[in-house]
Amino acid sequence: MSISRREFLSSGVVTGAGLALARFMQPSAASAAEREGPNVTSSAVWPIAPRFREAHSFDQGWQFARSDGSVQGLPSDVAGGDLIPPDDKSWEAVTLPHSVRLEPLNAGGGQNFQGVCWYQKRFTAKPEWRGRVVRLTFDGAMSVADIWLNGRHLTTHYGGYLPFVLDLSPLLDFANGNNHVLTVRLNNKDNPEVPPGKPQGELDFVYFGGLYRSVRLEVIHPVHISDPMFANKTAGGGIFVTYPSVSRDAATVQVQVDVSNVSGRTRHAAVRLELWDAAGMSVAKVEREVEINEGSSHAITQMIVVQQPHLWHPYRPYLYQLHAIVLEEGVSVDDQYLRIGIRTFRFDRDEGLVLNGEKFFSLGANRHQDHPYVGCALPASAHYRDAWKLRDAGFTSYRCHYPQHPAFMDACDELGILGIVSNPGWQFIGDAVFRERVYQDAREMIRRDRNHACVVLWEAQLNETDNRSVAAELYRIVHEEYPGKDCYAAGDRITEPVSGFSGWDVEYSRNDGSRPLWTREWGDQVDNWTDQQGSARVDREWGETPMLVQAARHLTALDEIYAELTEPLKPGNARAAGADLWAGIDYYRGYHHQTYFGSPLDLFRLPKFDYYLFQSQRPASRDASDYGSGPMVFIANFATFQSPTTVIVFSNCEEVRLTQNGKLVATQRPDEGYHLPHPPFTFRLEPFSQLHSMLFATGVAAPGTAIGNVKAEGCIGGVVVATHEIKAPGVATHIELIADTCGRSLTADGADWVRLYAHVCDSRGTTYPYGADQVSFHVDGEGAIIGDERLLANPMRAQVGIATALLRTTPRAGMIRIVASAPGLKAAELQIQSVTG
Repeated sequence: MSISRREFLSSGVVTGAGLALARFMQPSAASAAEREGPNVTSSAVWPIAPRFREAHSFDQGWQFARSDGSVQGLPSDVAGGDLIPPDDKSWEAVTLPHSVRLEPLNAGGGQNFQGVCWYQKRFTAKPEWRGRVVRLTFDGAMSVADIWLNGRHLTTHYGGYLPFVLDLSPLLDFANGNNHVLTVRLNNKDNPEVPPGKPQGELDFVYFGGLYRSVRLEVIHPVHISDPMFANKTAGGGIFVTYPSVSRDAATVQVQVDVSNVSGRTRHAAVRLELWDAAGMSVAKVEREVEINEGSSHAITQMIVVQQPHLWHPYRPYLYQLHAIVLEEGVSVDDQYLRIGIRTFRFDRDEGLVLNGEKFFSLGANRHQDHPYVGCALPASAHYRDAWKLRDAGFTSYRCHYPQHPAFMDACDELGILGIVSNPGWQFIGDAVFRERVYQDAREMIRRDRNHACVVLWEAQLNETDNRSVAAELYRIVHEEYPGKDCYAAGDRITEPVSGFSGWDVEYSRNDGSRPLWTREWGDQVDNWTDQQGSARVDREWGETPMLVQAARHLTALDEIYAELTEPLKPGNARAAGADLWAGIDYYRGYHHQTYFGSPLDLFRLPKFDYYLFQSQRPASRDASDYGSGPMVFIANFATFQSPTTVIVFSNCEEVRLTQNGKLVATQRPDEGYHLPHPPFTFRLEPFSQLHSMLFATGVAAPGTAIGNVKAEGCIGGVVVATHEIKAPGVATHIELIADTCGRSLTADGADWVRLYAHVCDSRGTTYPYGADQVSFHVDGEGAIIGDERLLANPMRAQVGIATALLRTTPRAGMIRIVASAPGLKAAELQIQSVTG
């Protein structure tokens, strides 16, 4: 039976046990970054710029103003007419992605800025662009965008989660190097005609505002691969890759390339496809000629047969590289690169998800895209790091209420995270205009994300909404935009008859067992929908016992999910193909001032104890995946005077050997009575420290004094494969500074940023879990801290012994020196080199 987070009310709490914060709250098993194998094209070098079309980032050099009275002389509200470009000399210089306003640490409860803002950028149309196509792509602009070029109104775009494309070619002036002025007006006020439609003050999330995703300009040959958004063709435009036949012996890759000819004459061209494996070896090369009439386009379909293909799977996310090239008279004139994963899948009510011929159950998490201070304006690297942390926790799928950032989708392909792409919506259905925009969003989300190996479900429905008036058309659109196999539309079961609609291919809530099942949300629980309190909603700062309660809540619910997987199907049930926790990362809510706290990662992406419960369910074999696998062990305790001596250990190993102060406590197998792949281990210890033994922190304790060391060794086949050691924390003496890179370098583009974790530590380097010091961050060189004391960003009060700051680069590559200090503590220094993107 599928349960939503509203329906989840099961109980069960482990009492008396504690989970640990040892150093960085990380077990010592090798990280995913350390295990990065040769069979994955790193997202650090992806996407690859085309060779035969110009592609320019348009993220730098913007001027910005907000209509809140801080800037005078802004144009009054306009309704799609032309205007004189405003004087932007007093505006703020910004780089994209950019939030309409930096928000305070607690940005929930409708505190975020809602209103009008303006962006303006000047650029020069180069003489060599004459006769070519010049297009501008906005990846995301929240949420009603008006665009002008030199004062001429080009378009009004509605909706902030999907890209839109403008052809600037007819309007460019190439005489005398004339400068052009691009003006953008954004309005993120409540608008019932723009999905998600519901007022932010009543919404379970916040969509903030601004040009919060990238903008790029492309200069293209008149004969070129079209853009799927601009072409606006059903199941067409751009490149569309499908897999008609897939086996371990051979796979057929079908590649449809839509070639556009905007010149004034018929052109003879050819489309060449080159497929390369992850090691850079050529797999196949095919080519086909085509004649394209003037002012038209033509879709060319070619087949590539791959022998003994490497099949994409969450445990083996193998990606091929496809290079599509357009040639005219033997000369390459346009191209695009694409990463593809060869796989086949089906959903079955009795078996769940069958991926590449094998049953696969996906334990996943929902993910919102916001972050403290910057709202939704995260750089590509931050989206990658979110995906990295979710995958390292063992999650193999994601879902949310809107299409995610392209960089997050790329990371899911690379890391092995199945994707559910969702239509923007939440508990709201609007008028006819709203519904038409819902239909267009459904088409565009498929056109944008259809080539991603990770995507398995298209959630065309509007979340937790009465979809009766739109279901039939949305279902038709999904299968019209993605014809053939490997296409599944998902949504909640509609219990009343709907003309022309017999149900979603995969159903969530209210599934009666007649359709394949995916549990879209589980794990949340609240006492009521006003107070928003519940045993699963725990701020990391609340400490040991509350985090234990959260882990216990999720442990009980997760065990019930796995129990249903192993038991015979009951009447009226379907076998779950996947179950996504609500949610993977804490996030802000429009309708409530309190942050949503029900996730294993907090707002700053620091793990709660809950994180290691989920990590312990991942495969122990490092051969299973380059990411999200490998043996782990984690002692669930702070090891303080106040910590419980009944200790939980999370591990995916066969047995755990625990020692305290060098003495063996026990060697145990997992606790009995669970259905989980890897149940927890429970140990009973002696008190962590004698009354005066904590004096070791100042060097006063006598030699040999027991000082609360606890060591867990995870064993498989009698061999130690993972170790985790905690130490009783002493008096805080100094700060240690860590950059949360997740294996990604810091790009010198003026917009990239990384989290800095300042740990308040004792003399042995143990993070002091009660540290609440005010930590100040000082930066020299090519970087700066985002936010200041007004936002509680710098200085920041440490939470559970860790203060977090966001370090942003300048546009110039170079060394960045950061010093973190607090009264009474020895300061820490860290140097980071930013690199040219």
